[in-house]
Amino acid sequence: MQPATSGSQPGSWGAGILPAFFGMSDVGGNKSSVRPSSTAGIHSTSTARSVIPIWLAAFVLSFLLYAATAGRGAQWQDGGVFILRTLTHDLRGSLGLALSHPLHHWLTRLAVRLSSLEPAFVVTLVSSLAAAIAVANVLGCVRTLTGRVGPAVFAAASLALANTFWHMATTAEVYTLSAALLTGECWCLIHHARTGSRRALLGMFLLNGLGLANHLQAILTTPVLAIYAWGARRSFKLGGRDATAATLLWLLGSLPYTGLVVLECLGSGDPAGTLRSALFGTVYAGNVLNASISPHILALSAGWIGLSFPSLFLPAAVVGLAVWRKTDLLRAAGWALVAGLVLHAGFALRYNVVDQHTFFLPMYVLLSLFAGLGAARTTQWLEPARRWARTAGVALLVLTPLVYGVAPAIARRAQVLGTYERHRPYRDDYRYLLWPWTVADRSAQRMADEAVDLAGAGGLIICESGMADPAVRYVVLRRQVSGLEVSAVWPMRTPDDARAFLDHVRDTSGGWRRVVLVPDNAEHPRARLPAGICWSRRGDLYLLDVATASSPASPVAVPAAASGPTG
Repeated sequence: MQPATSGSQPGSWGAGILPAFFGMSDVGGNKSSVRPSSTAGIHSTSTARSVIPIWLAAFVLSFLLYAATAGRGAQWQDGGVFILRTLTHDLRGSLGLALSHPLHHWLTRLAVRLSSLEPAFVVTLVSSLAAAIAVANVLGCVRTLTGRVGPAVFAAASLALANTFWHMATTAEVYTLSAALLTGECWCLIHHARTGSRRALLGMFLLNGLGLANHLQAILTTPVLAIYAWGARRSFKLGGRDATAATLLWLLGSLPYTGLVVLECLGSGDPAGTLRSALFGTVYAGNVLNASISPHILALSAGWIGLSFPSLFLPAAVVGLAVWRKTDLLRAAGWALVAGLVLHAGFALRYNVVDQHTFFLPMYVLLSLFAGLGAARTTQWLEPARRWARTAGVALLVLTPLVYGVAPAIARRAQVLGTYERHRPYRDDYRYLLWPWTVADRSAQRMADEAVDLAGAGGLIICESGMADPAVRYVVLRRQVSGLEVSAVWPMRTPDDARAFLDHVRDTSGGWRRVVLVPDNAEHPRARLPAGICWSRRGDLYLLDVATASSPASPVAVPAAASGPTG
């Protein structure tokens, strides 16, 4: 077998922006020990062209799509938390070190400082930017693997339009940044397998360290990369100096997180507690360590995966997984990609949290590489019908947004959510969950604006759910309303609690502060009130009615909402 030559292998014509950054050209690479398989059939015989122009095209088009459909204002759930933490420079957060995501925090802080746009929109655009990089990197990976543009565009477009991926790209979240860094790792891995470039190997570990600094899910890939590097040390003549450099770069990349953990450990004097917080946070240890997969979770997972890829993507990925060993992808690199896919899929599919499907993004990224391989192989098998295969693939991708458009109506008719429909103020749960274009949902902003308007200066806003609290606090912070207080539900277990509540809502002149309730469920608020006082509904919010206030003898509860998971 002969080493790759500059005119025959994709690794020699460069691999786009990341490879250029890490010096991933053949210049300086150790090509003497590269031994690609002699199995032919997946590379185009056309003249090799640089991937940089199509990388840039994929990046620009993806970013324009995501920026146009990104949320503009306050957001529910974790998105609202990330926006608020950025504005208040809350680096650690309240859920433990594992959920601090320092790399994302520092990037959003920088973006807000550099931009004069609405801060919530700017934080969301960081997700859009990272998602566009991930899409373009997938195109580069598949172009490098197959030498063909068509399969690369198919894989990248399928990922770009995937429901969950698109949704995370238009929300203030950390997952698309994880995807961007993971795709960079994969590209470095593939290029190293092609050329033996030491810079590609070092870049792979630096990006994985940065991935850890963003989200702990990146640690799943670390042992895979380490085993690959260990196995490749003879083939590519890697020495102790390379191993040391890779380790140091990994530590450097992970420093925003590992440094935070070390500082916390030194400051708290509780190494064991700090380690628990660093690994699991304060809430999700049981979910992280869950080892079972219930039929219910599998059914939900299948539904989300099917919704995200109503195209030829999944069949192409199956083909790619079946034939990758027959390509000229170096065996060790192929097994590394398969192992990464298995680890990420295994973690996400048994991670029993409400937003489980958002953890599927690394799995989708790795599947897209195999989908690109499968598309390249399938179009060769179907040589006489290649035009029809391409037409079908393009048509289904074009129809994908239309599928999302009608999904809420279909799901509503079938009552898919059932008792799990949350009825949050002004929010249509079906559209919120199934439309990936977050710009269409302004319920959190409307809820927060109306709550602030109703309460006014010196008022009190009580949020029944932590899902709404960050959005309300964001609007209060942006509008700088004097004396406006935001609080959790007041405890109302005894008459003393009721008296304390009334004392708290009386202002200094003996009158009443305006008290607004933001319910978890707009139809069934749960907050308890002293006897003789009730809530007066205003839209989907509630205003304290003290017209008939009497001396509180006992607390009174309004009907509770149906139980179910928060979302």
